[in-house]
Amino acid sequence: KDGPPSNYLHPQSNLIGIDNDTTSSSSMESSREIKAYYHLNEDDMILTDNILMCPFVFRSQDAVLCGALSECVMPGMLRACFGPTNKLSNVEMIFDAMGFCQQLERASGNDSMAQIIPNGLEMALSPISDEARVITMAKPPYPIVSVNEAWTRVTGYTQVDVEGKYLSILNGKETKENNGDIEGASKGQCACSVNVHYDINGRDFFSFVCSYPLTNLKNEVTHLLHVFQELPSRE
Repeated sequence: KDGPPSNYLHPQSNLIGIDNDTTSSSSMESSREIKAYYHLNEDDMILTDNILMCPFVFRSQDAVLCGALSECVMPGMLRACFGPTNKLSNVEMIFDAMGFCQQLERASGNDSMAQIIPNGLEMALSPISDEARVITMAKPPYPIVSVNEAWTRVTGYTQVDVEGKYLSILNGKETKENNGDIEGASKGQCACSVNVHYDINGRDFFSFVCSYPLTNLKNEVTHLLHVFQELPSRE
């Protein structure tokens, strides 16, 4: 449709309707469904040449009435581009996807519903208490950049102990050399392996390690995230 871009943006638009399969004697309750809306305020819109930018709020409605523990609210920024004849060319919606997924988990009452894998350094550095994380550079010899408290609890090594050193600090007489996984991750492929590692006191333990590539805005792999999970003792 031709016309000014503002003609096609409304303060409130229904996006999604999700049927609720809970039956009820009341016709109103039986037809109840979770809805999701995005809200725009025309006073916040910025129009420059053929680009329109505006903050938005995406929120659920009646999720609690349909059994959820809470409603979900997600703020973000909308960027729309229009062609020479004012036809919509593309729309970009920027929001915190990881935070929204965590909201959905909490609302469903299942915090472990899905594992969220960081794809960038900033996200990988976010505090997390239940994953032992170590971040290395993506190029050999893969020096350690950061470790979190959970990794320190497993290995005994602190950030000061290992910064600038290598993951081989965990190796011992029973550790199997396996450079293929870390090389694959540096090329953009996720890799997982099981190996024997040793903590700062020489205690050996089985660990399940997943390595993930972390990229920048140019989609270049700059760092690697390694998530350690200590497995039950062999004894």
